[in-house]
Parts: sequence; structure tokens; C-alpha cells
Amino acid sequence: MSKNASKSWPFVPLNSSVFDELEIVSADGAYLVTGDGRRILDASAGAVVGNIGWGRQEVADVAATSLVNLTYALPPFATPERLELAERLTRDWLPGEMPGICFFGSGSEANEAAMRLARQYQIAKGRESRWKIVGRDVSYNGTTMATLAVGGHDSRRKGFEPMMQAMPHAPACYCLRCPFGKTHPSCNVACASELEAIIEREGPDTVAAFHAEPITGTSGGALVPPDGYWSTIVDVCKRYDILLIADEVLTGFGRTGECMAVDHWSLEPDIIVLGKGMSGGYAAMSAVATTARIPQAMAAAGLAPMFHTYGGHPAQCAAASKVLEILDREQLVERVQELGPKLGEKLRSLRSNPFVADVRGRGFLYAVEIVQDKDTLEMFPADAGITFKIMESTVARDVFTYFGGTGTVRDIINVAPPFIVTEEEMDRIVSALDEAITEVCSSQ
Repeated sequence: MSKNASKSWPFVPLNSSVFDELEIVSADGAYLVTGDGRRILDASAGAVVGNIGWGRQEVADVAATSLVNLTYALPPFATPERLELAERLTRDWLPGEMPGICFFGSGSEANEAAMRLARQYQIAKGRESRWKIVGRDVSYNGTTMATLAVGGHDSRRKGFEPMMQAMPHAPACYCLRCPFGKTHPSCNVACASELEAIIEREGPDTVAAFHAEPITGTSGGALVPPDGYWSTIVDVCKRYDILLIADEVLTGFGRTGECMAVDHWSLEPDIIVLGKGMSGGYAAMSAVATTARIPQAMAAAGLAPMFHTYGGHPAQCAAASKVLEILDREQLVERVQELGPKLGEKLRSLRSNPFVADVRGRGFLYAVEIVQDKDTLEMFPADAGITFKIMESTVARDVFTYFGGTGTVRDIINVAPPFIVTEEEMDRIVSALDEAITEVCSSQ
């Protein structure tokens, strides 16, 4: 007796007449192709992953060659693919000198590995009391128990609190809804200065690192820090001798118009977490890179990083290296620098929509925040499901947009297209969003 496989996926149905009937059978350039032949413009590059666009044969070719030649090797071993990718990262993409590299499978894995490395470094330096990782509100660093604890994604943390180690959280740089009720620049970046107060309250001898996205990704909706934010954070980290971990899983590899988002402020973090755009959606790859002092201290203390079975899989390393080569060869980061302001200008026209409170972002990472009342910034009720309804409405117009928010912060639509998107396609995205927002919100 045959079984209906369609009943097995997804694990929990989306309960959406639009998405439950959607089957993506192929992808090409900036488009997703459905089983019934529709071409849907991918305005978010999947989960903000596909920087070079979909369906590049040359990436598939190098992965296939690697699968035949080598297939698998233990993660600590050297292989041509791992060596090539590590060299490309350190030479072309990472800020400063960051020779320590470990490969993993997902951003969650890599962010947790960064936390472990911060702890191991403090142990290696004889500071075993330093174990706390200060995270940030309205943030996302992954879905492992450790990354949920450090992150500030309320809906994903909900229910798991008894299972997580409590970690301190600094306030988000969320100017539209400033947690201190202040405005920039008169605020003197209180959200950054608060880090010092947290360290003092927790005890400086207990804090190992500060862990945050340089530009908050989808959880807060492209929250770009105000001037003075990161310089204040760096000063505090240096003053208390704690490590700075930059989560570039979403913002790295040209997404914001620089190689890494930290480059906007000339930051050189101690640890940087990489993913998503590193392999452009062609491989399940992430990485952690560190300054030399971290592996040197660990080696002197006889400590080594932990690895996962498929970390640095040769074929995935080959695919990632080819993606980075394409980004460089086709000058796609420079393209984001050129067209990012145009994308922002087009999206900011949505501010005239009565339900749009803010449009913010940088490069090819933007967010539209939707409210019930623009004067008071009152949100729609959570059970109205505004974000998901807007996504359904844009897909009905053959444009896929991506959800944002944390549950507490909600009704955020993210726009983060592949770097190959055209200006005409940008106009399609904006038009679809405007129509969808008006259609959904006016009916509430």
C-alpha cells in the first residue's frame, strides 16, 4: 500500500491556502519556479541567503567534482577545498588579521561554537570565572539552547526558559522604539553605554564576551546602529578585557554593501561568525574566524575546538569558495554599493502608506515596519497575523517577501534580494508590497 508523502511535509502545516499549495520545483536567477509554472520573484533571497542568484552551473560542477574526488574527510584534516576556502576568506573577506578558522553546518552551530571558543579562551588565560556571554534584546543568533539564551528572540525562546542558562542582555539599538524613550544624538547612545552598567552589575570577572549582530537582521528588521554605537561598545569591551563576537551570519559577504557589516565602522572583532551568503544557498555552510590570540592561547593550554561530523564538508567548501569567487569576479558587492541606495529610495516611498511606520536598512538589507497607528506606533494585535497575511498577499502577486520580528516586536517585512536583481524588479517588489500592505491592513 502506498503512502501519501505530501502528508509528511512540513512537520507542522502552515495552515495557509497560499503556502500549503505552493511547491517550488526549481529556481533560476532571482526567481522561484512552482510546479504549475509560476515564476515568483524572490525578494528575500530565500532566508537572506542567495546573493549570486539561483541555478549557477559552475557552483554545482565544483561540488560534484569534490564529491567524486574526496567525498568526506574528518573536519580537522586538511583538504584542498578547506585550504582554498580558508585562504579566500582570510585574504579577501575578513577584517584585519583573523587566521583562526573553523567550519560548521549552520549559523546556529557557528554562533554556539563562537561562544564555546570565548569560554575556552578565558579558561586558557586562567580566568575560569568568566563564562557569561552578554547578548542583546531584539536579536537572533540561532535555535540551539545556548544561542536562544544569548539571543533576544522572544517567540523562539518561549517555553524553553527552564532549559536555558540565563544570560544578560543589553538593549537593542532600536531608535524607532528606543527602550530609554530618547532620540539620537541627544541620547548619547545610551543603548551602547548600558553595556558597561550590565558588566558592572554582573561582575566584570564573570563576563567572557559581548555577542551581537553588527546590523540587526530579520528579528528587529535591519536595525542599523546610530553613530557612536559601535565605537562605544568597542571601548567598553577593551576596558573590561572581554571579547567582541560579531554575528555576521546574515549581514556578511556584501549583504550591507561591504565585505562584512563591521567594515562600515572599521571594526575588528575578536571572533566573527559567518554563514548564509558565504555559500549563497548552494551548501549548508557556516564558519567561525578569530584573531590569532585565541587559537594561540588555546593551544598553549592544551585546548581544542569541538567539531561536528559534517563541518567543513569538502564539497560544501568547494561550493562556497566558488560562490565567493563569483561575488568577486562579477563585482557583486560593488553592485550592492551602487544599487543599495536606489533600493532604499524606492522602498522609502512606502512611508506614505498609512500603515508603514518605518523603512530602514543598508545595502541590500531593508525592512518595512507596519503598525496600526503611525502616530502612536500602536501595533496590530498579535493574533491578527499581519506579517504572514502580507507575505501571502505578495506571493499572490508573484513576489516572495520574508517575515521579521520576535513576536514582541512584530509585523516587519524584510526585503533582501539577490545581488543580481534589476531596478525594474525592485519596482515590482515595492509595488507588490504597497498593494499587499494596503489590502491586508485596511481589512482589519
